[in-house]
Amino acid sequence: MAAMSKPNGVGGPGPQPASPHATIQHLRIARLPIQFWIPAVVALAVGVGALPWVIGDAQDFFYQAHVLALVHVFTLGWITAAMMGVMYRYVPALTKGRLRFPALAGVQLALFLAGVVGMVTGFAIGHWAATAIAAAVMTASVVLFAMNMLACLVPALGRGVAERGLALAVVFLLAAAVLGLVLALDKSFGLLGGSVLTNLASHAHLAALGWVTMTICAVSYRMLPAFLLPQTVLPPAAGWQLGTLAVAVVALSVSLLGGGGTGVWAGAIALNLLAYAWIVASMVRSRQMPIDWTVRHALAGACWLLAALALGATLAAVGGDGEWGNRVAGAYGAAGLLGWVSNLIVGMSYRLVPGLVLGARAVAGLPPLSPLDISCPRPRPLVFAAWNGGLALLAAGLLAGGLAPARVGASVLAAGGLTYAALTAWTLSFALRRAARRSARNPLRVLGDEAPG
Repeated sequence: MAAMSKPNGVGGPGPQPASPHATIQHLRIARLPIQFWIPAVVALAVGVGALPWVIGDAQDFFYQAHVLALVHVFTLGWITAAMMGVMYRYVPALTKGRLRFPALAGVQLALFLAGVVGMVTGFAIGHWAATAIAAAVMTASVVLFAMNMLACLVPALGRGVAERGLALAVVFLLAAAVLGLVLALDKSFGLLGGSVLTNLASHAHLAALGWVTMTICAVSYRMLPAFLLPQTVLPPAAGWQLGTLAVAVVALSVSLLGGGGTGVWAGAIALNLLAYAWIVASMVRSRQMPIDWTVRHALAGACWLLAALALGATLAAVGGDGEWGNRVAGAYGAAGLLGWVSNLIVGMSYRLVPGLVLGARAVAGLPPLSPLDISCPRPRPLVFAAWNGGLALLAAGLLAGGLAPARVGASVLAAGGLTYAALTAWTLSFALRRAARRSARNPLRVLGDEAPG
């Protein structure tokens, strides 16, 4: 690919490559994050829309076909797709490099979408052979993703904590995908010994802690200082936090597969994430920028992280195979996936998605727009209140064993999630269509192109 200049602000890359082939390839790469974010938003809408109807199954027992299908709608369709989309844009910029294998990225996207649809369908109908085939497709997709990401990250490991954390996260994603495939094959061939629930927990924690949480920690150490302009510098403890988290996640996952010794490592992870929360809180306290909806979602996510840590410690003590353990497991999953992780993604997307869209428009030669033109910030308070208020009622209902409050909470959360999905889809649509510049004609607009966060 011909040499390209660095991006000019949020509007994306500057001068285009001279070669027509290079221009087409550059456009494909610029649109790749959008192509991951569109199915991510669709999956979020499907997930929150189905949540009120599946919550009864989750209360009966979390290890059921429809519950597993819904969990993977959130973990793969929403969370992983959104994170991959951001990383395709963010990792080359962070490492000051380019995608080493751009032709593989489109193949990886196709395999990823096929894997998500196949796995969710296989879980929903309880067909383990179909689920195993889809898991193999997903594993192939993750291998291609890792090839592109690690080719950028490995040469940059000595530059900072974000690079090291993201490289570790990609390795954990690979491990989680492989173990997930083995778990699916185990249903037909009996490959694993031990308890089904502890084996499942090992896979879940490789994905949730190793892949998702490691990525969030690494990215937030780089992005929150840019959003907040804290007066304190990032402490050396940030690097130690990522390194010790990786060690503890490996030890916890191995001990879960081995059937014992999990308490120590679960406690170590809890202490590690408390250290992360303290580092983030210190940046917020010393901020020079006002708190916007991006930061509010980050703070709400940190609160849900503390709740998830408490619920996780309780689950480790009581186990997940009894009635009380099942209640705690449901609330733990909701607090972690929807409270901690999804709050961070929603909040960050208010800043990141407009930049992805404007960058793709610039490469495509579409008329220039500003973030204000493609964002709709007014409903963000409603999204925040419905998401977190509904989730609080949902988690409380799961813990108390009350189906009615849990379903009401899921419905309120769904209202917030569907509103967010519709607004984000509207923003994403500007990557593919021409549009007049509305803000330039707005007589009330005086300064600045930045949409309120």
